[in-house]
Amino acid sequence: MSAKNKLRFLILLLIFLFPANAFSSQLKELYPSTQPKSLNLIFCGLNYPDQGLFLKDIAGIKEKLFLTKPFDEFKDLVNISYITMDKGEEGRYFKPAQGMPPLNVRIDLLNNISKTFGVYKLIIIDAEGSVSCAELSLPDKLSLIILGKARYKDEGSFAKGFLHELGHSLGLRDECVDCSQLCFPGPPNCATTKEEAEKWWGGLVGKGSRVNYIAGCCGNKDYIRPTITSLMNDPDRAKDFGPVNERYLRNRK
Repeated sequence: MSAKNKLRFLILLLIFLFPANAFSSQLKELYPSTQPKSLNLIFCGLNYPDQGLFLKDIAGIKEKLFLTKPFDEFKDLVNISYITMDKGEEGRYFKPAQGMPPLNVRIDLLNNISKTFGVYKLIIIDAEGSVSCAELSLPDKLSLIILGKARYKDEGSFAKGFLHELGHSLGLRDECVDCSQLCFPGPPNCATTKEEAEKWWGGLVGKGSRVNYIAGCCGNKDYIRPTITSLMNDPDRAKDFGPVNERYLRNRK
């Protein structure tokens, strides 16, 4: 997500206030974690013709997530839940917005989820939307992910798109050069100089991995990323996050 839009993203997320109605939506655990300290992923579907398709999409995302390093190593630390809403509640809790983010979220919804899960990532899947974005955040911070399902060509592309946005919500930067939305460079995967890159991932270079000093990330050809291809660069072609990003995610669990 672009640096200039980050503050606007946070403001729009938090100021969408209405008089609180009864929270009749149901929050249900779908794939519960067995550990007390978990990565809480809360899914909410918008504009789905029926709940079965929404649950099928969550199942596909879960399957891809658990096949992807390093999440395949700590499946028991991921808690997946979902919110059920009727059409009226969708309209009350979410409002379309111009620019980024494409949705405003009512704060009492966020507060109600926090009462159950504390820190979580709220993943809104808009079945009719065409914009995906996520706040650059950290694993221990509440943040929002929006997936516009209509932008993806198939289920595989959709699942990889989720992984890319999840990466942002956990602290990973864009590794693309021609990015439509720019973010600030920074650790762990977009350095402004080779010296900085050597400090962050030099220990992984030349050890049989594909890690190196590759030109271009966060929309700047002079910045340096660790791999040619990763889910933070070209999700459709990439198979994984890459060794540097995997090490970061593994250490942040």
